Amino acid sequence: MAIGLAASEILWEMGLLRRLGTVGKPLSRFARLPETCAVAVITSLISPTAANTMLQSLRENKILTDRQTYLASLLNGAIVPVKEVFTYQLPVVLPALGAQVGLVYIGTLWLGALVLFLFVIVCGRLMLSRSDNGHAAVQPAPPGPMSLRRVLSRCVKRFGRIATIFLSVTLCVFVLMDLGILARLERLLSPAFAWLDLSPIVLPSIATYVISPLVGTSMLGTLVRNDLVDPREAIVALLFGSVFMLPLLYMRFYLPQWVAIFGLRLGVLRALTSATLIMATRLVVLVFFLW
Repeated sequence: MAIGLAASEILWEMGLLRRLGTVGKPLSRFARLPETCAVAVITSLISPTAANTMLQSLRENKILTDRQTYLASLLNGAIVPVKEVFTYQLPVVLPALGAQVGLVYIGTLWLGALVLFLFVIVCGRLMLSRSDNGHAAVQPAPPGPMSLRRVLSRCVKRFGRIATIFLSVTLCVFVLMDLGILARLERLLSPAFAWLDLSPIVLPSIATYVISPLVGTSMLGTLVRNDLVDPREAIVALLFGSVFMLPLLYMRFYLPQWVAIFGLRLGVLRALTSATLIMATRLVVLVFFLW
């Protein structure tokens, strides 16, 4: 987060945001987002957290409105699978789950990203006007030479607020975990596996998947390779488990992070939108395999 703040402030002080924004002209035209959002999109291929922090910095500098920040953050989330193809999906997920199960799971991840992308385009064309786009794209750089003192002052002030909120929200989540409330939610979901006629042998894999997707997918892949479960059953178990465990993942990690960066209202809206669209996508795929 600190790196993202520093990078955005330096780019703003040097007046480079407008130059870098020209790279994303085609993308900004689709969703009517300002060209400056392309900087964050490029950054999201390296660090989504840094990209969202840059968007918040642009928002606080009055370059982006709340709506533009909200849609641009969702766009960052839609771009993340491009990076994960080479860092997680092909080298980790595919060997762990095998070709059949792995390709279906990776395809589901990409389908969720596509839904997010289409949501940004549709909402951008409905919620944003061309005049908003043009106004944000031509924001002038601050007058005078670059000031490191000004950059440092803004970074320290904003990061201090972000870190305080992030630690506070994360502490609350850990308290809920320590009290066993989140564990109770997970136990309430366990009977649903019996309704889906899934073998109890998949339960440890799905429970582990909630804590560590890498370990959980590896365990499930081992069951498939040893013919303890068939590929269809593994796909249904993985999708069903991820649909109901995603809220726990968002509560533990993404919600505290986005609330810390964007504030309570925009952070919660960002989390609800992303979680709802992704869970709906996985439910559709799940119903397809159950049918």
